[in-house]
Parts: sequence; C-alpha cells; structure tokens
Amino acid sequence: MFFYIRQNRKKAPLIIISLLFYCAVFFLLFYSAGCGASRNLIEAPDAGSDESKLIVGCDPSYPVFEFLEDGNIVGFDVDIAREIASRMGRELKIVTIDWKETYEMPPDLELDMVISAVPIISEGNNKIALSVPYFTMEYMSVVLNETDIKTIEKLKGEAVGILGIEKKYLDEDYLLDYNIVEYNDVVVMVDDLKNKSIDGILISLPMGVNLLTGNTSIYKVLEVVKSNEEFGIVLKQDSALIEEVNKILEEIKSDWTYDEIYDRWFDYSS
Repeated sequence: MFFYIRQNRKKAPLIIISLLFYCAVFFLLFYSAGCGASRNLIEAPDAGSDESKLIVGCDPSYPVFEFLEDGNIVGFDVDIAREIASRMGRELKIVTIDWKETYEMPPDLELDMVISAVPIISEGNNKIALSVPYFTMEYMSVVLNETDIKTIEKLKGEAVGILGIEKKYLDEDYLLDYNIVEYNDVVVMVDDLKNKSIDGILISLPMGVNLLTGNTSIYKVLEVVKSNEEFGIVLKQDSALIEEVNKILEEIKSDWTYDEIYDRWFDYSS
C-alpha cells in the first residue's frame, strides 16, 4: 500500500504538467483562431475597396480619343470617363484592353465599362448594354490654303477625296454636291490633295485634328458636318450603372463640361 501511494505521488506532477501542456496548446489554438477572425474583420473592407473605383477599359490605339503619352492612356474618352467617375464619387482606374468588333466585354477582366470610340450598333445590344451617345463623329471639308476655293460653295462640284470605309457615315444627298473620289489610304488621299490631284478632302475629325495641328498655314477648314456615326459607352448587359452613366452624360452636356473637354482635344487652331 505504501508503495502504491508513493507511485501515485510520483505520477501526480506528471499529470499536472500534462494538463497544463494541453491547456496551453488549446489556448494557443483558440487565440490563433481568434486572431485569424480579427484579421479577416480588419481586411474585409479592403476586399471591397474596388467599389470605390470605376474600372474602365480603353484600347489606346485611336488618337485623340485614347492614346499613350508618357506611358499613360490619355485622350477625349479618358477625360469623359474621369468626369463620370468624379460625379459618381469614385476614383478612375484605366485598364488597357484590345477592343474587338464582336461587341463583347473582355471575359478575362473585371471592368465596370469600356469607353473606346465604340460605334453604337443595334446588333451588339444582345451581348452588352450601350449608353446614350456621348459623341457624334464629325467630318471636315479641308482644302489647301493656297487654293482659290475659299468657301464651301466653291468646293461643290469639285473633286473631293474621302476614305471608302467612311463614305457610309455621311448623308448621300450631302455627298452628291461633290465629285467624290474614294481612297483606301488616308496618306495617299492627303498627298493627292497636296499635289492638287483633288480639290479637297472630307476627313474625320480625329484625323483632321492631327492633320491641321501645326499646319494651319497649309490647310484650311471650310466646313464641319456631323455624320450618322455615334459612339457609346459599353457596359455589361445587366450593369446597375447604366442609368447613372446616362444621367451623368446628360448633365455634363447641359452644364458645358462636355464642351470644355471637347475643346481640349479637338482644337486644331494652334
């Protein structure tokens, strides 16, 4: 009996130590789990931080709507997107994309919208949503400064060049006023104007701005006419932003903000 009591007394400290060890392990596990939960609570707001940003896709291959400058995408479309983001209370984030004429949102990117001089076409509406038009393409009647043709009336009946792919955007009756010469290459068309093989050209506003900027001593604009080509902002078909985007587009047109952005990018007088 004495031996039995002494044996249990020797085991008692071991039992206590074991219990303390298991308690410590349990405490550490519980504490770690609690810390993990706490970290999740702290990080949760960051997981939704993109909701404070307007993520916009742009294909920077169409100056002056969007193009690369010093590694950044800039242009008319970018400024329109920035104004929309500002009025939504969001920060603008531009993502470079390669826009396809299939009229589909890039499937590998989480974008709120795409603004990239996308023409509005009805057959695209079953895949995406399109905003109200934010831009209507315009065409310039351009002649050489040295010519005797000083007014648009004097150009009528004369040989006028236009890109064949763009002819469809101008009213047929309007084109009947000229002896239209179709081109496949804008450089060839401008060269023919310089060489006086044609008397004038009808050129889209973005290309016209590039041609005239710094060259107003060579070329003169007789008229600017609107076409039937309208651009829209692309959103997902079920996007909750479509109404807000349309409302903001109407606002910036009515309060002259649109005109300020327009003049910033389409002024060719300098």
